[in-house]
Amino acid sequence: MSTALQVLIFDTGPLWELFLYRAVHTLGFRRLSTELRYLQTGSYYEKLSHFIAGFPTRVTTPHVVAEISAKIIRTEEQGRASIWDQVCTEFRSIGMDEKLLKLLEMAPELVKQFGAVDASILELSTNYAPGTSLVLSIDGALIRRCKNSGINSCDLWEVVATG
Repeated sequence: MSTALQVLIFDTGPLWELFLYRAVHTLGFRRLSTELRYLQTGSYYEKLSHFIAGFPTRVTTPHVVAEISAKIIRTEEQGRASIWDQVCTEFRSIGMDEKLLKLLEMAPELVKQFGAVDASILELSTNYAPGTSLVLSIDGALIRRCKNSGINSCDLWEVVATG
């Protein structure tokens, strides 16, 4: 990681993987383990944790939180409260910040092409000095768009597989 990188911008995928891992291994929701695509081992979880710790600032958007909410709603009703508690605990422990980006203030062409969530991530990255932020995602289209726009980005798999 370059010393210039100061801000880690989370897309939905990596956050969901982090929350799923904790739900399975901390809360005991074993049936959710089939949803884990990237953090299938403790080693991968540790690599991601170490990677996150390397950034003084960690941020996402309410759009991403809304996607996480939709995923939680699809879990068993009796487990939702525990998962939400875990999400809030995780947000606090990693010092997650949320930056509000209003739909009507986002570039309409970005929203039309990529949807509100990805557009919010792209817009958020422009709030930081060039070269100081990195978008962490599992969405290949978003990662390509970031790279084509000169925005640092990487796939979660790059972090856990090579760490």
